[in-house]
Order: sequence, then structure tokens, then C-alpha cells
Amino acid sequence: MNRILVIEDEEVIRKQITLLLERNSYEVTAVGNIEQALTKHPDSFDVILADIRLPGAAGTDIIQSSEQVPVIVMTSYASVRSAVESMKLGAVDYISKPFDHEELLLVINRSLRENRLSAQNSAMRRDLQRIFPHHEVSTENDSLKHTIRQLETLTDRDHFIYLHGERGTGKELLARLCHETGARQRGPLVFADLPTHEPHDIDSVLFGTRNETDRSHSRSGLVQAAHGGTLVLRSLAALPLSSQQRLLDLAHSNAMQVKTLNVRFIALGSVALEERVTAGTIDSRFAELFSQCCYPVSALRDRREDLIRLAELYLFQFARRYRKRKLAFSQQALNALQAYQWPGNVTELKSVIERAVLLVESDEIKPAHLGIGVIDGAANPIPLDLSLDAYFRYFVLTFQPQLSETELAGKLGISRKALWERRQKMNLPRFQTAGVNP
Repeated sequence: MNRILVIEDEEVIRKQITLLLERNSYEVTAVGNIEQALTKHPDSFDVILADIRLPGAAGTDIIQSSEQVPVIVMTSYASVRSAVESMKLGAVDYISKPFDHEELLLVINRSLRENRLSAQNSAMRRDLQRIFPHHEVSTENDSLKHTIRQLETLTDRDHFIYLHGERGTGKELLARLCHETGARQRGPLVFADLPTHEPHDIDSVLFGTRNETDRSHSRSGLVQAAHGGTLVLRSLAALPLSSQQRLLDLAHSNAMQVKTLNVRFIALGSVALEERVTAGTIDSRFAELFSQCCYPVSALRDRREDLIRLAELYLFQFARRYRKRKLAFSQQALNALQAYQWPGNVTELKSVIERAVLLVESDEIKPAHLGIGVIDGAANPIPLDLSLDAYFRYFVLTFQPQLSETELAGKLGISRKALWERRQKMNLPRFQTAGVNP
């Protein structure tokens, strides 16, 4: 049973809220002011519901004592200003008096759900760091070492960062590293997959929509979701000029101490910003935001000193996943890995190793299992004894680093929608690990 602390000085309202919540299976502790609330160990509750105007101290004062407990504020002054000020101080939501009972329950349920998901995500991040603590971004390459050192020395004032390099080089993994090793690691890490949205929808995706007559139909955007943390913008070139202007306005408001922005933006792209400005897809004023923190990410063919270490890391991961614990590369397979040019970079390497682990029947991976080479030639022989699902997985893992989704669907003889549905059914996303294909 979820426990809720209610802080309301008006006894009639306090009793009404208590009765409503208890009828909906919540355990309620109700007090009349902040002083009384502090004696109840506020950090032990699941949600705190506090009136803004209380005798002695403001309701928002409880936020500092609530640790990770979400605080919802109530106000009789239904102004945007009071709500915004509360959110700046750390409240997760607000509700205006007089409020509808269903609306109050909706706000509480949403806060509980989001807090639960946040706790689960934090636990998953800790588990991942314990099992694989950023091995994929350790490197012997001088250029990449320099980029990592620069990212690790960023301050919390560096709000705009741009990572550029070929597809599959690991830009997104570096973005995760930047978030998880910095001052914002306790905040949310949010991803905006810009190319998957229509240009006219991106503004609402980033900044949300607001329904003035019915708040239950309003939707917060990804910028708000990333408050206090990091928002990663995949494929910055897909960001419309109108959205660039809105982010530019936010940045300027923040610089003028209006403090409407508490988000770090990490943008990912395939080429340097100067090229995008010249092409007209990025506004020069918007590009200036990132000008102090632009970092290149080396292609895998330019960091061959890392190749075998990465291949062995992925071999260990996939052997563990598919319960083939004693696998190793033959010397010929290692030579083939070193000789290949890796146009799909780290993403392609990972797909190649996973496919090899699925195909091998002995303890040794040989060049034939890697299948590195041209798409329709003998270098990629497709086994004839695979089941339909195994064939689909093999084919997708083999060719997705080199083909678009439309081309891949065409070679399989199915529609793009059918390809997407089959990916979902088999838990086979476009890129197996989000961290390696920005």
C-alpha cells in the first residue's frame, strides 16, 4: 500500500483529501504545517501532497527534506507563475484548488508511476555499470582518448555538446558516459529520436502540448522530461529550424537568469556543424550554442588498436546471452577481423559477432562464421539448415549495417511494416544496443 503525506492547514479540505485517498487504498498521514510534517519522516513516504501557502513556512519547503520522494503542490492561486516556481524548486507536479477528485487521483498515480520507473532505471544503470562499466568506450586510440578526457572534464555549465562521426561509431555510448559520470547522473537521461518523427511534430515532441481547458489532455515534452538531467538529440540535422529557434530562446532566457532551462543537450550528428550550417539545415546562431563543446568520434577503421578488444568483449557478452560460454576466435578469424574495413563501424562489428555466436556449433569461431564481405557474393554464405526465425535473425544481423530498412525488407520479400512487426515480435531492434549506434 502506497503511503501519502498530506500537508494542508484547512481542516475541512485535509479531511476530504484523507477520506478520498483512503477510499482508494492509500495509507494517509495528514498534518497542518511543515513543522508537523518534519516529525513524520517525510522521506519515508511514496508521495507528498502539500499546499503552497501554509502557516509558518511554504509548502515547497518540504522538498528539501523529501529526498527522492515526489512532491505535488496544491494552490488556490491557479497561476502559471506559482506552478513554475514550484517546479523550479523540485516539485514534480501541481494541482489547482478547487480540484476534481479524479484529477487529483490521476496526478498522484502518474507521480507514483514515474517515480517507480525512475527507481527501476537507476537500479538498471547500476547493474549495467557493475557488469560492464563502460568497457565499450575504453580505448587505446589517442584521438578518442582526447574526446573522452574532454567529456569527463565538462562542468555543469556546459549545456550544449555536439558529438559527430560516422554512423555506428559509438556517439550515443559517449553521450551516456558524459551523463553518468557528470553532476547530472542522478537526473533523467532522455533520448529524442528526431528522424522517426515528422518535422511538423517535433516541436510538440520536444516542448509538449498544453490544453488550457482540460489539463488531463496536456502533454509534457521531452525537454521537461529531461529537467535536471540530459536530453540526447539523435541526428541533429533532422531538427527543424523552428525547433532550433525555440531552443535558442530557451538558452538565452537561461543566460539572462530567468532559469527556465535546467537540461544538458547532447546532439549527435554525422558531420561537423560547419557543414550543416553551410548546407542550411542548421541555423548559425543555433550552432553557436555548441561551438565550445564539439568533439569528433573516430571511425573503427581508424582505431584498429581497439578492434580485437571490442570483438572479444562482444564475444563474451553474446556467448553469455546465448549460453555458449567457452567460445574463442581462431587466428584466421582474428586476421579477418583486422583486415576488414568496417563501414558500419562498432555497430557492424557487434552484429557480426552476434551472428557468429548464433551460428557456431563448436568452441571456435572461424572466418566462415563471421560472414564479412559483399552482400550477394560467396563471402556471405547463408546456411540452409536454419529455421525460419533463425534465418530471419541471421539475415537481419548480417545485412542491417549495410542496408536501409526499405532495402532490407525488399531483399526479404516483405513490406517495411512487416519487417518492423517481425522485429518487435523477435525483440530484434534496428540496433541491438542503443549505446553503439547514434
